[in-house]
Amino acid sequence: MTRPRLSTTDDGTDRATRRSFLAGLGSVGFVAIGTATGRTSAATDSQSIDSQPGEGPFTDADELEAFVDDVMAERIGTMTPGATVAIVSGDAPILTKGYGAADVDTDVPVRADETVFRVGSVGKLLTYTAVMQGVEQGVLDLDTDVNSYLGDSAVTVSATYDDPVTLRHLGTHTAGFESTLDPDIVADPDALDSLEALLTDQQPSRIRPPGELVGYSNYGAALAGHVVAKANDTTFEEYVQSELFEPLDMTHSTFAQPVPDDQPGDIAAPHVRDGESFLVADDVYINMRPAGSLSATSTDMATFMRAHLDDGAVGDRRVLDADTAKAMHSRHHVRHPAVTNWRYGFHEYGDPDANLIGHSGATVNFTSYLLLAPDHDVGIFVAFNSNPIEGPKAVVDEIVAEYELQQAPTTPTPTSRSGGQERAETVAGEYSLTYLPQSGPLQVVDLLEHLTVEPAANGRLRTTTLEGDARQWVETEPYVYEEVGGHDVLAFEVTDGEVDVLNINSEPTGVYQPVPFHERQLLTGGVLGTALSGFGLSLVGWGGHSAWRQWKQYRTDEGSDMEDSE
Repeated sequence: MTRPRLSTTDDGTDRATRRSFLAGLGSVGFVAIGTATGRTSAATDSQSIDSQPGEGPFTDADELEAFVDDVMAERIGTMTPGATVAIVSGDAPILTKGYGAADVDTDVPVRADETVFRVGSVGKLLTYTAVMQGVEQGVLDLDTDVNSYLGDSAVTVSATYDDPVTLRHLGTHTAGFESTLDPDIVADPDALDSLEALLTDQQPSRIRPPGELVGYSNYGAALAGHVVAKANDTTFEEYVQSELFEPLDMTHSTFAQPVPDDQPGDIAAPHVRDGESFLVADDVYINMRPAGSLSATSTDMATFMRAHLDDGAVGDRRVLDADTAKAMHSRHHVRHPAVTNWRYGFHEYGDPDANLIGHSGATVNFTSYLLLAPDHDVGIFVAFNSNPIEGPKAVVDEIVAEYELQQAPTTPTPTSRSGGQERAETVAGEYSLTYLPQSGPLQVVDLLEHLTVEPAANGRLRTTTLEGDARQWVETEPYVYEEVGGHDVLAFEVTDGEVDVLNINSEPTGVYQPVPFHERQLLTGGVLGTALSGFGLSLVGWGGHSAWRQWKQYRTDEGSDMEDSE
């Protein structure tokens, strides 16, 4: 089957309509105003490089810069006040550039080599790189019970199931922990705790056997970082500093919370939309530091991408052996062969056959996306100092499409297998995502994200969401459906006429499971309405789920003692 190119999403994982819907609940909706600024006014600095690289997809660096300038000009001042971009090709960056303002109050411009952005979950890629260093050195093993590495740590993973949780499970988000969305974001730096205490006090329930289903977990990434620290008898921050930042000369990068006063560079301010302008927002701090507290410049992220593209090294500075880097980039968990799957720490992007891997990131008012195209020897990193409906991934999507880093979408060819209408009726129902909380106050986010699947004519499917996002699908193989007029893929796993799992190509960070009849939206509408009116705001997700910002502000401003589900 020829699979189409598709637009995946932010750790993301939302379509723009769904993000808009969630972000607008109980709050002032996002409105893009004004017109795109020109290239000269949007771009604030450029660390350029070889103007004629000559190899790979970017044969003319000036042409690439002009294209990226145009893409960013549509966003600076409307979607975000500032942004930073890094693109590498071969063993060198060909574009690192800042756009717009790092801080609208001071009008300080973004500079690629000086302005430090919070990159959120993109930092998990460094955490899992650190794990692979331990594997290479023989002090860690991907398939050993993580409890064996915790020693005298107060952290112990409960023996809920026969099979233990391993580092491979943590790097593919298949450990089976219930999601809480929140990596323990706090508004007061005095509320920061040690990683060990946090992992002990806030361990979520194990709700499914390890290794079976993907369910994105900030806790799992934080636990992986703690394992690295314990195996090396140090703290996570100190380990990454000595074993990744220093060898790679990433001088403007840190996981420390708060960012130290003597940290090189200038920290970009977080921003929120206020009518036709942006306001500087209060900063927040991330307790689960290995899961998303990385702050870095785009030039430092360019170096990190180069290390992964060049088999673990930048010049003579090596952080992984070539075989280890290749092992990290290989598939470690397959959801379904027709959709995006998981490498170690990286998820696949777009067409599963295109060998594109990446990760998205978001904190409360920052967003980012990192993409590697190993077959093209290309890396792309984009970060905003805001959290708009259409984030950095949309910029990456445009670059990928313009430079044909994967094949163009194709028109779905219906399967010749009979029984299509019967199969469509078999998969009809309502579905819930595994990476969303199943209990506690944030369960309302799960309700908002339910997907309804209905049979249509000629064995086709129709899917809808609560906000009215409707799509049509053509069956191209039994129980595999491609989107009509789009790029997405549905792949159902069916046993004895019952759906076990629905995999969606654009949702690499989780899978859908059938919703029991008594939990469906028609019956839970009253619960949903009560939850929303009780919060009096939109629930905002973190790490690519748009439903986190307002809820966090509510907790901060109102001093709510409502606890996240654990």
